[in-house]
Amino acid sequence: MRPAENNRPARFRSTYVAAAGVTLFSLALTGCYNGQQATTNVQATQPSGNGNTLQAGRMTVDNATAVQDEAGNATILMRITNQGLESDTLVAAAVGEQAATITPGPVEIAPGESISFAWDATHFVNLPGLNAPMSSYIPFGLQFAIAGIAETDILVVPPTGIYADIRP
Repeated sequence: MRPAENNRPARFRSTYVAAAGVTLFSLALTGCYNGQQATTNVQATQPSGNGNTLQAGRMTVDNATAVQDEAGNATILMRITNQGLESDTLVAAAVGEQAATITPGPVEIAPGESISFAWDATHFVNLPGLNAPMSSYIPFGLQFAIAGIAETDILVVPPTGIYADIRP
């Protein structure tokens, strides 16, 4: 008498195929294979709302946010870092497509130096009369003598909570 055939390998094979199918199906449902236009990729190119980052040459601007008071006057909260090997100077700023005032004037930033604007700082970028809607995004640009121009859109927030001490 011959022993009965063992069907285990076929059962295991179908289990593996089913597991692979469930995995591929779940990837399709989560959007993980939607390519360059996937929501997760597109969101990475949008302003975060928690301070935006700009880059011009070796100059990096972190956490740029417009803090606007009740009268519509704005100041920009940010930190500029010179990652280059030579000094550069912040010479101009624009907020909401209007020229802003750099106080106390053009700011020289040495190699490796990082300068705060508006928060425990002596440097400010102000624009009286911005009058932008709260929680909206406005155009923002900086011009450096050597690195050139950096532009993005930044969030407008009221001077409350963590922004309470920031005034134009």
